[in-house]
Amino acid sequence: MKTSSKLFLALAATLLIIPIPTFGHHGRAGYDMDKTLTVKATITSFDWKNPHVQIHFDAPDEKGVVQQWIIEASNPYMEARSGWTKDDFKSGDIVTISFHPAKSGSKVAYLKYAITTSGKRLTIPENSFGGTDTQQ
Repeated sequence: MKTSSKLFLALAATLLIIPIPTFGHHGRAGYDMDKTLTVKATITSFDWKNPHVQIHFDAPDEKGVVQQWIIEASNPYMEARSGWTKDDFKSGDIVTISFHPAKSGSKVAYLKYAITTSGKRLTIPENSFGGTDTQQ
């Protein structure tokens, strides 16, 4: 057997024994879980799809400059089990939203809770990323 064939087989065998968790989910490591921002926001769009529900919104920063944000929640199945529906957010809705911003400073974040125009409080399910906001 040629050296290149042996090398290919060795590489293929190595890839097959790498544990599946190596390719696991990113979790909350990219978010500053010690920092919470709460803003009045205008929904620009709402993505009810896998792998994560996403809420897109505009909100002013502390200087009044409008910032565009994307908030990550759990997957649609988990959110539905927590009482969410695909119709909870519509473009133009004014909501209160609380979140943990990205450590990098980019305008992406992890949802803590949102209060819809109807007053419905939506949070992340308890077993999603290891915790949730439990305050009522």
